[in-house]
Amino acid sequence: MSWYRKNPLFAVGMTLCALVALAEVALIYERWAASRDTARKLEQRKGELQGMAGLLPPPTREVATAIEADLAKAQKALESMQSELKGRGPAAERLHNAKVPAARTDAYFDLATFVEKMRELARKEDVDVRSEAARFGFAAYANEGPLQDHIEPVFRQRQVAQYLIESLLDSRPRALLAVKRERTLSKAEREARAAAAANGETPPDADAGDQGPDYFTIHPGLTARVPGYIDTTPFRFVFVGQTAALRTFLNRLASFELPVLVREVEVDVATVEEAAAPTAPEEAPAAETSVQPGSTAPSVVLSVEAPSPKNAVPKTEVTRPARPQTTPIVARSLSRFTVTLEFVELVPPANAAEGSAQPPSS
Repeated sequence: MSWYRKNPLFAVGMTLCALVALAEVALIYERWAASRDTARKLEQRKGELQGMAGLLPPPTREVATAIEADLAKAQKALESMQSELKGRGPAAERLHNAKVPAARTDAYFDLATFVEKMRELARKEDVDVRSEAARFGFAAYANEGPLQDHIEPVFRQRQVAQYLIESLLDSRPRALLAVKRERTLSKAEREARAAAAANGETPPDADAGDQGPDYFTIHPGLTARVPGYIDTTPFRFVFVGQTAALRTFLNRLASFELPVLVREVEVDVATVEEAAAPTAPEEAPAAETSVQPGSTAPSVVLSVEAPSPKNAVPKTEVTRPARPQTTPIVARSLSRFTVTLEFVELVPPANAAEGSAQPPSS
């Protein structure tokens, strides 16, 4: 202590030097730790760079430009597909501009007008509408309109059905046997079904889809429906006619006035009852033929030899025997067609506004 008292300046100097040395040691350690971290990060970046160099295609500016061009082309194709799925022509315009009935009474009269219009068209095209198809798939509303929360889906379904039935009657089949559609769901029922499907559960009304003469349930393997992206409205038509009627009907749908996809076509031999057509009182069959049970009655006479008059005198100069009189009859090929199809609609995203406001995460 006496030495420090005798040399106070030297003691202060030594203390300052010691503090400076400690500070330098701390700074050196900090720089060494920072350099070590930097070296480790550099090695990581080298590894990432080597991994990116092995990517196909390599991440170059040319590749990025090509990807941007492909993205623009895909977006343009998507817009074109969305436009096609909206339909075109009078049918699409009628569907988009139609006003939904406000009350059950209005919906009932709308369906009644639709049924009468389809019956008149069937009479005009000479198509026999059987009793099972007399209401064209809407027999459930023969006496009253749909419930309030079902008015809109039934009305939209009726509009699509009208386009399909008009297309079918224009193809002039022999008879319309049945028109079936999927059971309509209200907004609350659709949300409950979507929630059940998202949770892997069976919808509460899954077993009620095919009850009643109007309804059927499309097979899950046939439907084009994708939950959250594509919604469909299935229909099924059963009719009797020639192959030309089926071909005309499918060609009309292929024009894509409305986005309708044919999912399945079944062909069976038409029975006598299915192929039978009402005969006008003044009409008489050209020739009587025997029809075996389960076979199709002939309906077209291609050639019939005229019988000899009663008082005709046989010619004596004919030396060869007379050819026996025959009546060749070729039966018209009639089949029973069952066509299952779907009207397709894009499901708008639930968070479209949020998705457009937030950038995609990297």
